[in-house]
Amino acid sequence: IFKNQALLQYALTDIVTKELLSNALQSLYKCSPERVDDELVDSFFRPAQDIGAVDALSQIYVNDPGKTPMTFHNEYDDILSNIPMQLVWGDDDAVTPLEGGVGQFYVNMAKDEERNVSFDIVQSGHVPFDDNPDQSNGVLLRWLDDLKTNGAAKEQKNFLEQLLGQ
Repeated sequence: IFKNQALLQYALTDIVTKELLSNALQSLYKCSPERVDDELVDSFFRPAQDIGAVDALSQIYVNDPGKTPMTFHNEYDDILSNIPMQLVWGDDDAVTPLEGGVGQFYVNMAKDEERNVSFDIVQSGHVPFDDNPDQSNGVLLRWLDDLKTNGAAKEQKNFLEQLLGQ
């Protein structure tokens, strides 16, 4: 469908409705589907109606998607291995499931004691900071406090200063 612009235009114009988008978004919000409101639905619906939407959507799905997280980390390991990382994953993420390749990559990275990677699973779907902001932000705040307490923030500051040449 993404290679056939006429069919894609028909889908965006005559098939995709706000109700359909709302249902699709609610399927991503496993903890709090009521957070899918008119404003969120409109933020997806309106751009799909714009001139150029068919071209943009086609380009997103037809072109090279870019580097996988695994490739990105492999290519830039010398930099990324020195940066503290906090991952917050939804326990019911259907788009990027924890059991999938990307999820397992980050789980294994967090198990590696030589890396400064924290991994927390929260009750959520694909968008944990919107689906369950209290739990997601709580995890992030505890991680930041731990960085501060353990002096890792100072190490990161020194690293960033070196990286930026300051």
